[in-house]
Amino acid sequence: MARPRKFDRQLVLDKAMDVFWSQGYSGTSMADLTTAMGLSKSSLYDSFGSKHEVFLTTMDHYRRNVTARIRSIADLKAPPKQIIASVVGRSVDRILAPSGKRGCFLNNCASEVAPTDAEAAQRCAVGFAVMEDTFCHLIERGQKQGDIPVAKNARALARFLTGTINGIMVIGKASPDRGHLNDIAETALSALD
Repeated sequence: MARPRKFDRQLVLDKAMDVFWSQGYSGTSMADLTTAMGLSKSSLYDSFGSKHEVFLTTMDHYRRNVTARIRSIADLKAPPKQIIASVVGRSVDRILAPSGKRGCFLNNCASEVAPTDAEAAQRCAVGFAVMEDTFCHLIERGQKQGDIPVAKNARALARFLTGTINGIMVIGKASPDRGHLNDIAETALSALD
């Protein structure tokens, strides 16, 4: 009879995600994962399967625990334009923070793995869609409140803002210049006028 697993699944997924986030998929070995997760190789394989399965599970974990928080901003009572400006501004602050150099986990997955991995690409698309839908909801609410022109295509604008934030996260890793990144953010926000 197999022994029951005795570890905190959330905690070990956080640790695995941290390794993939810092080192990328290709740069992460099974030894890196077992060390970080505090699991033996057999426990890791029994619980999660292959490195690829651990990776996909961390992407799902990220979506449930990080991306889900993005959705919650749509319900904030502040003016939608102000919420959007805060999200875009925080993306600049986040990539420039000492801990921000890793960028966005989902963005990193999309850049490194998604072009050759349909399962990872699908998970990235779902995550980006959450952000896009959140922006779309905020823009439509702003249009109803008269803060954002109704002539603007809410869905197209939401896609543009999603692309802008992801672009800031990529550019900021290579060129962490606050002035340049603020130019991108301010120009993007002017599309709401």
